[in-house]
Amino acid sequence: MEEAYRAALACIKGMNSLALPRLLHMTDGARELWEIFKSGGARACALVGAEKAAAYADDCRSTEPEAVLENLKRKGIRIITPQDRCFSDRLRAIYDPPALLFIVGNEPPEDVPYVAVVGARKASSYGRWAAGCIGGELARRGVVVVSGAAYGIDGHAHRGCLEGGGFTMAVLGCGIDNVYPYEHAGLLRSIASSGCIISEYPPGEAPLPWRFPHRNRIIAGLSHAVVVVEATEKSGALITADIALEEGREVMAVPGPIGSALSRGTNRLIQKGAKLVMEVEDICEELNFACVSSSLTASGSSCRPGAVSGMAMSPLERRCVEILQGIPRSLDWIAAREKVPVPELLACLTSMSFKGWIAEEAGGRYRLLVDPCSD
Repeated sequence: MEEAYRAALACIKGMNSLALPRLLHMTDGARELWEIFKSGGARACALVGAEKAAAYADDCRSTEPEAVLENLKRKGIRIITPQDRCFSDRLRAIYDPPALLFIVGNEPPEDVPYVAVVGARKASSYGRWAAGCIGGELARRGVVVVSGAAYGIDGHAHRGCLEGGGFTMAVLGCGIDNVYPYEHAGLLRSIASSGCIISEYPPGEAPLPWRFPHRNRIIAGLSHAVVVVEATEKSGALITADIALEEGREVMAVPGPIGSALSRGTNRLIQKGAKLVMEVEDICEELNFACVSSSLTASGSSCRPGAVSGMAMSPLERRCVEILQGIPRSLDWIAAREKVPVPELLACLTSMSFKGWIAEEAGGRYRLLVDPCSD
């Protein structure tokens, strides 16, 4: 059975997930490769070197592939390979497709749009809100939301999709059984319950730094488009965007304040030609998805203040609401009164404007539209 041999090969101690697909291409499939390693002969040495060949031979001789597969199933872990119907054609066609995927949760749906929503781990309140809103609105349109389950943008995109009743897919940069980050244990359980968690890394593999950029090719490969919400100029999310471009996917970005380091990467993407995302319709129109009317403003019921988990008002937002009661004020006036750096205040006011709470008048003064404290 091909999947049993692939699972067993992936679980060999010291097997490199980068090398496994190439080793399979050099042989007639997983079963033959397993037998080569089991024999430990000259061909095994030619493929991986004498030291690894000896170690692999010991593992193969003491293990039965069917037993490996059964053990995974007992843990609730399934295997999908490029030969399986549910293995995405888009992922199968990328430059460096995985030899297999470990999966926990539900089978990924077919013939529906997939959109990756990625960005900074240390996201601002504006970025977290935008990611959650985009995730929720895409979910309500039947779009699968793909991300990496990291802090910040990833986590809020997943949460937004879950709250929108959609299917979300988390792609891990560690073993499928590794809860990382640990604080997202509850989120990962929710994802597995109504969506799925996937990884090319077998159980027990640690979240090593190099694995995250490598897993980004899977995030991009699964998706029709990649939306970057917030990113510094050296963000890992930009690696995903670069891979997406190389694989012919659409790349889009949410704009942010020019004074914010978290907006440098996204604004630069837009400057270079990425689609600017102001509302979910921008994503849908670019990809010809069927959409209903909605937007990332307080006028949409799904994006009203507090609609996305974790979007309680920040202390600075609350102070700005109090300041703007009945009297429009300028950015400089508020910054001087509150003793807040202008870039930080601008990010806050932009977020409040994006939520539909305030509006900027001619002359650069901000006025209150909606008092969220009264909701």
